[in-house]
Amino acid sequence: MHLHLVLCFSPVGDAFRQRLRMFPSLVNCTTIDWFSEWPSEALTSVARSFCADLELGPSQGSAAGVAAASAAGKDPQMDAVIAACVHIHTSVEHRSKLYYEELRRYTYVTPTSYLELLTTFLRLLDAKRAEVTAAKKRLEGGLDKLTSTAAQVEVMQHELQELQPVLATTAKEVEEMMVVIAHDKEDAANTKKKVEQQERDANEQAAAAKAIADDAQRDLDAALPALDAATASLKNLSRNDVVEVKSLQNPPAGVKLVMEATCIMFDEKPKLKDDASGMGRLYPQASLRTCLNPQPWYASCIMTGNAYKC
Repeated sequence: MHLHLVLCFSPVGDAFRQRLRMFPSLVNCTTIDWFSEWPSEALTSVARSFCADLELGPSQGSAAGVAAASAAGKDPQMDAVIAACVHIHTSVEHRSKLYYEELRRYTYVTPTSYLELLTTFLRLLDAKRAEVTAAKKRLEGGLDKLTSTAAQVEVMQHELQELQPVLATTAKEVEEMMVVIAHDKEDAANTKKKVEQQERDANEQAAAAKAIADDAQRDLDAALPALDAATASLKNLSRNDVVEVKSLQNPPAGVKLVMEATCIMFDEKPKLKDDASGMGRLYPQASLRTCLNPQPWYASCIMTGNAYKC
């Protein structure tokens, strides 16, 4: 038995040249088969093998032509794709030769390049199909939304037509309510003005009352010492002092003044009596009668300690 090894190398770049220099047995001990170009039949066969599981969808054209192609086991779209791939590869090979003739520089176009072309085509086709499928789904979703929205709009238009009388009645009620609100607002504004005026008047009256209260407090503060002195004098008043006043035929002016004040406090009307000067004047005779029995009056003053009540 013999062992046979098959090695495949690409002539592109300097890697192949370096390997031959490093390993001369690759040239001396091997049989080299150079596969430079594939014929069109090989390219077509390889492309058909790559695209065997590919589905391009329904073919375009007349129904009779599509039926005849299907009966013959051919797909016009697949044949067109394969022919395009073959044409691209062969045209690049031809251009690489022209490039070498003009610039004396190699541009290698190998069968690997053709396989990469087919792989790129299939990958790009899958990506575009996914993109188109996603766009189709979005379009279908949009169309469904538009259809459902149109149905809802139709229902809403029907409901709106039914609600037109209610809306008109409501609008009329709103207008009437706005008139009432405007009138109430005007009344509220007038009431606010009156309340503000009353508040200003009340503030003025409060200020005046406070001024009167302060004035009265000042008078009271000024009169309190006199009241305390009168209360102290009242505490020192005795029965004999009252009897002495009663026995006076012509009391002094101060005693007369006190008696007149007593008549005013006890609501007693004084009587006219001639004085020593021969001029008639009002003399508080009733006050003297009140003083004839001074014990209740004196006791009341002592108990209450209020000189004004006495």
